[in-house]
Amino acid sequence: MEIKQTLILETTDSLSKALSQLDESPAVIVTKNGRYYGMIDHHSVGQNVKEPHNTKCETAVIKPPAVYETSKMFDRVDAFLTGHFKALVVIDKNEHPIGITTRVELLKEMLKNKMIPQVQVSEIMSSPVYSVDEKDSVGTVKRLIKEKKARRVIVTRNRNMVGVVSTFDISAWSNRPNLFVVGRKDIKDSVISIDEMTVSQFLRPDVVLVEERVTLDQVVTKMIGKQTSSAIVVADGKPVGVLSSLDVFRMIQEMGKDNGLQINIAGLGEDNKYQYNYIIEKVSHVLDKYKAFNIRNCNVHIKEGKSSFVVNLNFDSDRNHFSVKSEGEFLKACVDEVAQEANIILGKEREKSKPKIKRRED
Repeated sequence: MEIKQTLILETTDSLSKALSQLDESPAVIVTKNGRYYGMIDHHSVGQNVKEPHNTKCETAVIKPPAVYETSKMFDRVDAFLTGHFKALVVIDKNEHPIGITTRVELLKEMLKNKMIPQVQVSEIMSSPVYSVDEKDSVGTVKRLIKEKKARRVIVTRNRNMVGVVSTFDISAWSNRPNLFVVGRKDIKDSVISIDEMTVSQFLRPDVVLVEERVTLDQVVTKMIGKQTSSAIVVADGKPVGVLSSLDVFRMIQEMGKDNGLQINIAGLGEDNKYQYNYIIEKVSHVLDKYKAFNIRNCNVHIKEGKSSFVVNLNFDSDRNHFSVKSEGEFLKACVDEVAQEANIILGKEREKSKPKIKRRED
């Protein structure tokens, strides 16, 4: 896994420190007492932040799943697909942050390991695609995106493509009267309506254009080269679809379902999403030891109380349906307990299946 360095701040640090870094990095890591607490990106910066110098970082934190240096590729795919995150934080076993990894880094690894299937891009692209003129207002674009339920639109100038704008780009700035304090140095007016601004001020010009007949690995190669996570698909010079790295991840995820045990997690709250990969790795580490049992339909349900957690682990096998439960103050401890209990139960089942050796009578 390729890990990038970024700024690490404490929850009590000034938000202004994070905002200045977001011009250089897709995310800033936030810790609490040295341990991973969350991250800040353009999308998460709190709305109506009028005095970032007097605002603590914890007010703008989101908590996507954290990954480990040892996390498997499919686990990282699952983590990215839990939300629209540009980056994930990499932590060590003590929950201390090491750095971040992005969608582009994951695409690189997939390409290197020949995980990208040989299919035409037209098979998985999002279609139809919608376009707006660069002089259209952001308010017009927002209405179009909502009406068409689109994730991104193409921006044109004299009917020629000049860029793309996504829901992420727009939401990153929406309803912020002080745009200039979060990276928009061209804006000096402290009272301004984003809906009245033209979309040309928000588009991303580094657009990857590909023909609909090209293969997916060729598109991914171009996306990596431009350090972007999306591409516009054209036919006869006209846009016919859009490909996102998330589209690629979903396809890889579907392929992975045939290659190993799938664990479904429900009930995990926003404050504990970063534990997602820990739960997956802890449970799969145990269940993978008993592949001969044909384990399937594995579900982890988490119930969060005011000061406690209840974790239920359920799964089927060729032998029986198994269910284990743990309740306690700390989520990790509960996960450890259900994993250990599952290991004990399955170990006993394996012992039962071993042929008994009869003693010879002299």
